[in-house]
Amino acid sequence: LVAQAYIRAVFGVETLSERLRMPEPLKPALGGAIVGLIGIGVPQIFGNGYPIIETALGNGYTLTLMALLCAAKIVGTALTVGSGGSGGVFAPSLFVGAMFGGAFGDALGRVFPGTVPDPGAFALVGMAAVFAGAAHAPITATLMLFEMTDDYHIILPLMAATVLSVFLSQRLSRDSIYTIRLRR
Repeated sequence: LVAQAYIRAVFGVETLSERLRMPEPLKPALGGAIVGLIGIGVPQIFGNGYPIIETALGNGYTLTLMALLCAAKIVGTALTVGSGGSGGVFAPSLFVGAMFGGAFGDALGRVFPGTVPDPGAFALVGMAAVFAGAAHAPITATLMLFEMTDDYHIILPLMAATVLSVFLSQRLSRDSIYTIRLRR
């Protein structure tokens, strides 16, 4: 569901940008200005986010901050890419997944105390699940994250999350973040 929100946000902004009656070079400038305003309050959304992801994997953020970062990165990426600015969708999908997974793990640990030994593992699985759902690529996401961790204990939750994410994402939209532009 988070992957679908991410895809729809990016292409929703792109659709709005196409409808804006202003010179094309000004559209990314407008998107960038709005992202800059958001970044004043949440500077962690700038850049590829790898240091922020690393902190989330180490349980370094609160549930509220991770939820805020997840939403802010979706909006920031949508405004950047959707308005015609320069940027990709791969690293932001990992960032969004890490923040959502970390927040989910933290929330689960609060609801069921003592059942979540490492919320950072949820951040890791979230990275794979959101990327897999956005790209419709469960094998790629699973192998990529397994290679990053080299941890056999995480492979089953990783596979389950990526397959479920792609299954739900494909039911909601037959297009991935990489194919939707081609179909349009």
